[in-house]
Formats: sequence, C-alpha cells, structure tokens
Amino acid sequence: MDRQHASFLAATLLKTIYARPMNDLIIDTLERCGERAGDISPAVYKSFFAANPEAFELMAHSDDGMKGRMLAQTIELLMDEDAGATNDYLRWEVNNHVSAYAVHLEMYPDFLTALRNTVAETLGDQWGEPEALAWDTRIGSLLDEIKAV
Repeated sequence: MDRQHASFLAATLLKTIYARPMNDLIIDTLERCGERAGDISPAVYKSFFAANPEAFELMAHSDDGMKGRMLAQTIELLMDEDAGATNDYLRWEVNNHVSAYAVHLEMYPDFLTALRNTVAETLGDQWGEPEALAWDTRIGSLLDEIKAV
C-alpha cells in the first residue's frame, strides 16, 4: 500500500471513529444552550454584525423570522451527519447567496464564529476543549466546502 492510500485510509478511519461523538457533542451543546438562553438568534446576529458591518447592510431587509430561519438552517448543517448531502446543500446555498444577494465568502467565517462564540459564552464553564474541538472541526469542514465554491 502506498503512502497516499494509507493516509486516506487513516483519515477515513479517524472520521468514522470521531464523527459520531463530535456530532453528538455539537448537538448536546446546542441543547444545553437552548435550555439556558432560549432563542440565541439576537445574540448571534449582534456578534455577527459587529464583526461584519457590511453584512448588516446586506441583511437590512431581513426580518427576525428570516434571520431565525437562516440560523436554524446553519444549525442543521452543523448537526448533519451526512456530509455528502450537507455539502451539496451548502454549495447550493452559498452560490445562491453570492449570486442573488451579493454575499461575500468572507462573511461565512464571521457568521459561524458568531454562532460558536454565542454558544460558548452561553455555556460558560460548561464549554471546554472537547466542545471547542468539535465545533472548530465541524466549522472547518463547512468552511472548506464554502471555499471550494
């Protein structure tokens, strides 16, 4: 077996071993966050718009319901275990946002970071390295797909 093939197999095995627990940890943090804070949408968007004022201008026409739906779809992407279906949907959404709404690819990391940080801040001392690793790994995967668009 050549080195490239061995690396691929090792990466696939690691993804299989860790995908479920990381996914479960993300879901668990979201559930605990919801129990503590209820609707985190206002806090996420406040953080996002502070980090990216241009996004505030682009979303000035969006009401709270639309923002809530966008956040819910993002959370679904974070929790989804089917990377193939998730990536197809994500690429479609990104292409749609870029072409129809003049969204810049640089806005996605700010939005995902705002969501992650809001969950972390809400959980306080219940947020640790395992939670950070799970979120950072999943967000990294989503951003890799976004960059590929």
